[in-house]
Amino acid sequence: MGQRVQDIVSDEIIDESTVKKEVEEAKEDLQKEIKEIEKEKNKDQTEAKKEKKSSKPRRGKKYLALREKIEDKLYTLDEAIDKVIETASSKFDSTIEFHTKLNVSGIRGMVVLPSGATKEKKVLEVTESNIADITTKAKAGKFDFDMLITKPEMMPKIAPLAKILGPKGLMPTPKSGTVVEDTKAAMEEIKSGKVEYKQDDQKNIHLAIGKASWGKEKIKENAQVVIKILPKNKVASIHLTSTMGPSVKVELPK
Repeated sequence: MGQRVQDIVSDEIIDESTVKKEVEEAKEDLQKEIKEIEKEKNKDQTEAKKEKKSSKPRRGKKYLALREKIEDKLYTLDEAIDKVIETASSKFDSTIEFHTKLNVSGIRGMVVLPSGATKEKKVLEVTESNIADITTKAKAGKFDFDMLITKPEMMPKIAPLAKILGPKGLMPTPKSGTVVEDTKAAMEEIKSGKVEYKQDDQKNIHLAIGKASWGKEKIKENAQVVIKILPKNKVASIHLTSTMGPSVKVELPK
């Protein structure tokens, strides 16, 4: 009887080394499965990125028909304006835009458009009497102006708002001509067509230089003035376009 019990117990004894080996094998199998899942996941993400990168925005038949009217070449300024007006087909009065890429960075300033600006901006002068109100509204995210202008002596009081106004392009600066002694004259210039230009992170400058209804000559006057203020021999490309219309390549200034 005792021998029989010993035999039964012996049969039930588990080999510890065998168990450890089985556990390790199970872990290895699990790790392999996890790696395969991650591999498939990464593959799907890579394919999705490639598809997103290669996909082009869909264009309507109307846009494609207008695009056919523009050759892939450099047009003279006169020719480019004719083309951009011809292909300005929006139901509203299309804005004519000037886009240029430069080979240098840090370019910004003010320019007076002789034919006027496309939109009249609401300019507000910062003074001792309204600085508290402007501060309160700015902190609340309320901006009832398109541009701020002030005298140099007011800048220390506006400085605390730099983090709010700066990202929105509303902070007065000497470079943009919005920190001046004669604020009255500066405001008159802005209302008569003086606009700010500033490069983006890709070294591009974008400016609205007219409306399709203005006609060629007025648009050309503004375009010529903008071209003159660009740094000489630093222009990489110039394009004209209308709202929702195809762009037209323009010959570079000599």
